[in-house]
Amino acid sequence: MGMALFADVSGWLGAAATLAGYAAFSLGWITSGRLFQGINLLGSMALIINGSYHGAWPFVALNSAWGTISIVAMVRLTRMRRHAARTSHAERPAPGAPAQPAGSPSPATNRLT
Repeated sequence: MGMALFADVSGWLGAAATLAGYAAFSLGWITSGRLFQGINLLGSMALIINGSYHGAWPFVALNSAWGTISIVAMVRLTRMRRHAARTSHAERPAPGAPAQPAGSPSPATNRLT
């Protein structure tokens, strides 16, 4: 496969991936989570290949920003999930421990940070 064909196939696949991800999110088929951001990242990378080959530098800049936003969003989602997992684990009572009375603050909210 020649470079021109590779660039064209990358462009079409990138456009299809980006459009499919946006449509799936907009129609409620997926949430704005890692799947959506991953589709955006892959689409933008493929479009960067196409734009670079054709010298379409504004298009490359746009898709570089698009991909960077997707990476930042995925990192934030990962951090939020890790934080939620640690928090839910810390607030769970030990097996056999008495239940927290209703209305009393949880041990996590009593900590000084």
